[in-house]
Amino acid sequence: MTRLSAFTYALLALVFGLALAFGGPESALDRSLLAAMHIDALVDPARILTRLGDWYGYFTIGAVAALWLAWRRHRREALLLVALLLSERLLVTLLKLLFGRSRPDPLGHLDSVHTLSFPSGHSTNAMTLALGLALLLAPERHRKPALAAALLFAFAVGATRLVLGVHWPSDVAAGWALGALWTMLLLRLTAGTSLSPRH
Repeated sequence: MTRLSAFTYALLALVFGLALAFGGPESALDRSLLAAMHIDALVDPARILTRLGDWYGYFTIGAVAALWLAWRRHRREALLLVALLLSERLLVTLLKLLFGRSRPDPLGHLDSVHTLSFPSGHSTNAMTLALGLALLLAPERHRKPALAAALLFAFAVGATRLVLGVHWPSDVAAGWALGALWTMLLLRLTAGTSLSPRH
């Protein structure tokens, strides 16, 4: 692991920790940012885009990608992608139960929700899925634009949770950090992938 990689992991862990410690219902910053994100013109597009972060969208896209990798005889990458997606969902579920943070006022919810708030599952799903696809499917020569697209996708899906009023901004930031951290750690620690050390 390079020094830059260690710094990156530490930074992501710090973002997660700060979001947990200083965000949520008692945070004036969270409340202010959430109010600023309530933009009527964005609600309908947000309702469509947010579906890509739902568990069924997440697993459907992941399953198609894993089957494509297996068909292309990249079986290790296919198995790794499946393991990444399944383990991330289990991790998010456990963390929600562990931290037990309540969601914003239900009267402001513009999407149905049935779980606790921290971290945002949609944000974590989007970051994990997008980075996993970029790192496991994209050829080396296309890796940088694939990573840029992955980050843009993850940020967009996470932002929909704020537009729809179902998460605190710190939930979303923690989800992004967790998804990136979990993906990077799992791919780094799994021997035999096609990833180069600088990724």
